[in-house]
Amino acid sequence: MSANYIHEQQTQYESGGAGASPYPVHVYKHRATEFRVVVCQVPGPLCHMAVCVPTVCADHKGKPHTLEHMVFCGSERFPYLGYIDAAASHNLGQPMNASTYADMTIYKFAGLGQEGVVNVLPVVLDHVMHPLIQDNHFATEVYHIDQDGRQQGVILSEMSDFAYKESSVRWHSLRQLLYSPASTYAWESGGLPQSIEALTTDDVAEYHREFYNYSNLTLLLVGSYDAFPKPIFDVLDGLDVEIVASPPRLRRPMPPPRTKREKRRNDVAYASEKVHIGTMAFAWEGPPVEDVETYTALEMLIDFMSTDPASPLRRRFTNRPVPIAGDIQFDITDYFPSMIELSFTEVPLTSYMSHAAEAAVAATTRYRDASISASYPSPADAFGPIDLAKLHDDVSKLFASNYYRKQLASTLTYIVDHWLQENWSQFHSYLNKRTAALAASFSQYAMLDRGMFSLLRMLARDAVAYRLSPGSVDLPEPNFASRGRLFSVRNELLQKDCAYWKSLVQKWFIDSQAVHLAMIPDPKLGIQIEAERNLNQRSRIESMTPAALEKARLRAAEALELTKARIPPEILAALPPVPDISKVQSPAFCGHNIQLDSAAAMGSPFGIGRVLVVPNDIDAQFQISIPLGGLAEDLRPYLPLFTKLLKASSGLLIPCTIADVIRQTTSLPIVKPAGMPFAYLSSDQVDAALGKVHLSYDVCIGKYADRNSTGAWPHEVLTLYGSVKSSELLQGFTLVMLKLLFGDFGEDSILKAAVEHEKRLSRHRGTGASLLIDTFPWLRIPGPLDARTIASSRVSADSYSKHSTCEPVGRAVNLYFQLAFLSSVKKSLSMALNGDGLAATEASHVCTAITQIRTCLANCTDHSGLVHISLPQIADDSVARKIVDSIVDAWISCSHAWCDSMQLMAMPNSPYPSTVEYRVVNGTTTPPRKRRRTGTDGAPVLKSPFFALTSRPGSSNYVKLDSPLGIHMALANLQTSYLGVQIPISTPLSQTVDLTVPFETRLKSLPERDRFALQLLAHVLNRTGGLIKNAIRGRGYAYGVGVHTFYEEGYLAVYISHAVDPLKALAAFWEIIDMLQSEDKWNENVDEFQLNAARSIYLLRVYSDIVESLAPEDASAIFSGFTGLEQRLLWVRKHVEAITPADLRRAFNQYYVPFIKKSSTSALYIVATPLSVEEPGVDFVARLNDNPHGIKFKTMEMSALDPVVHI
Repeated sequence: MSANYIHEQQTQYESGGAGASPYPVHVYKHRATEFRVVVCQVPGPLCHMAVCVPTVCADHKGKPHTLEHMVFCGSERFPYLGYIDAAASHNLGQPMNASTYADMTIYKFAGLGQEGVVNVLPVVLDHVMHPLIQDNHFATEVYHIDQDGRQQGVILSEMSDFAYKESSVRWHSLRQLLYSPASTYAWESGGLPQSIEALTTDDVAEYHREFYNYSNLTLLLVGSYDAFPKPIFDVLDGLDVEIVASPPRLRRPMPPPRTKREKRRNDVAYASEKVHIGTMAFAWEGPPVEDVETYTALEMLIDFMSTDPASPLRRRFTNRPVPIAGDIQFDITDYFPSMIELSFTEVPLTSYMSHAAEAAVAATTRYRDASISASYPSPADAFGPIDLAKLHDDVSKLFASNYYRKQLASTLTYIVDHWLQENWSQFHSYLNKRTAALAASFSQYAMLDRGMFSLLRMLARDAVAYRLSPGSVDLPEPNFASRGRLFSVRNELLQKDCAYWKSLVQKWFIDSQAVHLAMIPDPKLGIQIEAERNLNQRSRIESMTPAALEKARLRAAEALELTKARIPPEILAALPPVPDISKVQSPAFCGHNIQLDSAAAMGSPFGIGRVLVVPNDIDAQFQISIPLGGLAEDLRPYLPLFTKLLKASSGLLIPCTIADVIRQTTSLPIVKPAGMPFAYLSSDQVDAALGKVHLSYDVCIGKYADRNSTGAWPHEVLTLYGSVKSSELLQGFTLVMLKLLFGDFGEDSILKAAVEHEKRLSRHRGTGASLLIDTFPWLRIPGPLDARTIASSRVSADSYSKHSTCEPVGRAVNLYFQLAFLSSVKKSLSMALNGDGLAATEASHVCTAITQIRTCLANCTDHSGLVHISLPQIADDSVARKIVDSIVDAWISCSHAWCDSMQLMAMPNSPYPSTVEYRVVNGTTTPPRKRRRTGTDGAPVLKSPFFALTSRPGSSNYVKLDSPLGIHMALANLQTSYLGVQIPISTPLSQTVDLTVPFETRLKSLPERDRFALQLLAHVLNRTGGLIKNAIRGRGYAYGVGVHTFYEEGYLAVYISHAVDPLKALAAFWEIIDMLQSEDKWNENVDEFQLNAARSIYLLRVYSDIVESLAPEDASAIFSGFTGLEQRLLWVRKHVEAITPADLRRAFNQYYVPFIKKSSTSALYIVATPLSVEEPGVDFVARLNDNPHGIKFKTMEMSALDPVVHI
């Protein structure tokens, strides 16, 4: 124990599971100051370290955010840009990161083992306490004006986009309405663009002097630390003289929220092309964070109201035939005091015919929804009488004064007066289920560095409360682990009666005064902002004297040179050696592999079984992957819709032949009707059974639940996930399987799922990263309209390409195709439900397609699927075999019953292909918006091969280009630019796994050397301080820079986001690729130190993924041809350790140089800019084309990429 510190507190966090060990927390206080070290012991390989500083604001200049960036630019002891990240990367850790919140700033490091933290800690503290706040660093990281009058800077790039997003404008406006100007929460800690322009280095230096001293700092250590980590305190003892000199701690209790409201509602405009929908938002003052019971109760209540489809808010506003909101966002934030926000997004703004048509459908008896209580207000009650003759509705009322507030008030009153009492068991059951789910997954949340249940964040909030919260600033010591009894408090709240929850709603939502905000879309606002930006730039140029222009040029040049500066080799050589990774504590697990080669199993889709035993887990998990290789190609577009149906509420139609077995396995209340082939269970009965057994369940296309995106080319498997109690594993799987095969997916259910899925995709289209992630695959995968078509098209802009085609799976699930496809599905089903005979035929095609997907799955005997089970208790080989066999037997029984039931139904035997129309792009000419419905021409069917467990899709699936192609799109909803380049990986990066060759023999030859070299090279170029990131972000051209190797999808990509100067960002990227072709420049910039840093970052991410999702990572190893995660970890480590700088050089020449080749390359560029990016008299595309690499850009409207799909 150090003589400089006292052991002030010892407490703990509950780990969630019954009998599971808690996470001990030790608090050490400096003997003479308020500086504290908090150690939270969590077993595993990861060690998190964070420095927490309370930071408050009184303006919109973004001083805390600016200072956060400046800390990374060097310190008095280590005056080198990027040194802090070099030290972090050299110690089995990721580059340092930081987050600025409304009332605190956290500097974070995560690494493998305690040794790396010890090495990094003195570097971090010197940067935090003694940063170099210099003008040149300020110019690149924050703000400057170049010689052309353009505003640049990393923070300016980041906040220029953030400040105008609907969610950001809404959140900032609500805080300003709720909190007084004396509170930090009324101000934007990140800074607003207009205020950032007025910020100076002196402002930043003064802010540092005010808030950054050791009495305000708290050092947080979370992970596999000793209770008293002596090496950490040895470092701190060496700084004791400085720590002792710290002034008293900050005491600044935040004032209470405003008590007077100037208006009952405030209207705020935001930039959006979606002029038919807006947002209604409300905010209330919440309880003090010290009142843990009330705060936790509100968390539970808000979670139910916003998440459960049966909640009164969902039924009243979103889950109804004619929604009056698209989604609900309901949150409580632990400010001082806390803030409760309730936002209704996608609220219909004006009356329009499509909504009226839906209202008419809802009024008919054909639209049935048994889940809507008869006692609850009907759609007609909410909207008023509907005149079916005129198809008139009163949706425009929603934005009338006080209309929405009254709807919310009546719903909240209804909850207190009727709903909670009448639905108490349903509400209580949900709270029980969510508490169990949180307990099961708490270990995953606990080791994240952000999020509501992150240990690091919860400890940081306790540290800040001691300085800012009115309820804590006068305490003799901070109350760390204030939420340590998280699960005990939840269980105590579960014992509360209905009256308690009624009083909660009454007090905090009905009796408390809310602020009300209406968000109104303005399609011209984005154009206006960009036009003003260009006008200001022109005015600056005209007003600047020659001397001022020269000064701006010199400042920009000096800042540019600063980003090229390298840390001296002798300084890097003085860093401690890289810690030994073999000493890192690995997660505890073991696996049992079962070859499914019995006669019975050979009739199933499964070939491999794997049972993983994870002693530290609480629940059991299953991941069942069924091959899709035999699926008819015209059914592929229905796959995403099918997955959404499996997750939606629905009844079951179970064949009577298996009813008795199902009743015994699942306890479902099945009653076989006399003389009928099927027994029916309502959606309420099914949901109750699922909720009782499942902590969570999911379904996706591909092998990863988190890869269920339209941007990926998925493996051709359908994967079912579930988390259940070990004793209910078979029951949990059977329930999901029954839904897959026997769910009652009628026209109304499919329509609901299509509407919801279309809404989710529409939110992402043309926004942020979706511009690149979704557009690249859409243009790369062969199809009637792809990159090759755009590059070679010479057809009139009035022409259309007309095809009857089956899209390959990569295009069929892509956002562009799915939006058009879902629109057609929605139109056909809604018209059919309204009695349209022609549409009824199309609707039957949709239902038939869903049925045929089921038939394909039930008949699949490909014998290459995967049954993956994760258990918390010990299991030997015989037990593992029984578990896997029970899953396989259940599948065989139910799939045979499905096939037999098909003989009882009159179903068409052949699929129905869709007709797809594409626009043909003519050079830089923008096609007209008018679309024609015409006949179709035949096109060859595009086959997409089945990807076996050991194979991966490669670049052969992508179209090739004879020369680089660039596409420019101007979008009104953007405030900054997004650009990227993608190139297919021309040769396979991994060999086809020959399982007949022993693993050790395969490993000796290091067959995936090129793949790992390419991945490590991406880290070398893209890590903080890496060449590409430094050349673009370091110079202030853009905020986000990413180099990504998607080896499974078969391409290499560079994405640049939030760019305020896309031309210079692109030129900087080309400059680096061009420079590194020189042998001398390569050797100067890429050496063994850079390689070691990349190794550390890569291995940390591998281990982090395992900690966060061990079971899915183990299943992924099976997909990759390994026997399990044990083999994969060894495979990765041996390859990573063997990579040399020469391997990186070879990878660069083979895969990066083609980005700028003038010919024989398939590089595809996309540049998306704000609509008015062109300066007066300047052709932006001409400037793009004026490049030394022969890359030709064409301008397109995003709508030109949209197909028209006819069912």
